[in-house]
Amino acid sequence: MVHKVVYDYYSVDAGILMRMKDMLPHDVFQPAWDEISRLALEGKWKIFDVVASEVHGDFIQKWLADNSSAVVKFNPTINSYINKLMQELQKRNMTLVDPESLKNNGDPFVIMLALYLEGRDPDNLLVKNNKTCCVLTREELKSNKVNIPSVCEIFHIPHMTLHEFMKHHGWEINLTVHNP
Repeated sequence: MVHKVVYDYYSVDAGILMRMKDMLPHDVFQPAWDEISRLALEGKWKIFDVVASEVHGDFIQKWLADNSSAVVKFNPTINSYINKLMQELQKRNMTLVDPESLKNNGDPFVIMLALYLEGRDPDNLLVKNNKTCCVLTREELKSNKVNIPSVCEIFHIPHMTLHEFMKHHGWEINLTVHNP
């Protein structure tokens, strides 16, 4: 029997909510949104406020407001995590943010939130403890590109796409069609 990993938290990238909005419109796939709301209510589905601000659309903004416990606000401890993360990346000559672009500026915050939720020591982010946070992102690991999955690999943070998340949680979509 295969043992399924149970994560304490999910740190969600903006692209996941945008993909859900497009792939699983709430008026047709309400149970999917109800499940995400349940995870948010349990304190497992988290998105950093800077990342949440990248998500556009009335439905998503309303969902975030209705599920405000999912949004993690900036605090002084988080500041130390983001500073240490950026220092660690700089030591490795890795750039996760393109200063010339407004796109993907939330990426470091997705990873930082995972480190924060796991309760890692800000002075040594590489050391794991007993909490686990999985990063949800649209991005996939590429050997020649610095992106969310490649940075997650350095810090031994699990990561998955929306499709992988749905499979991991055993989602099945049943379709009922009511013809006119």
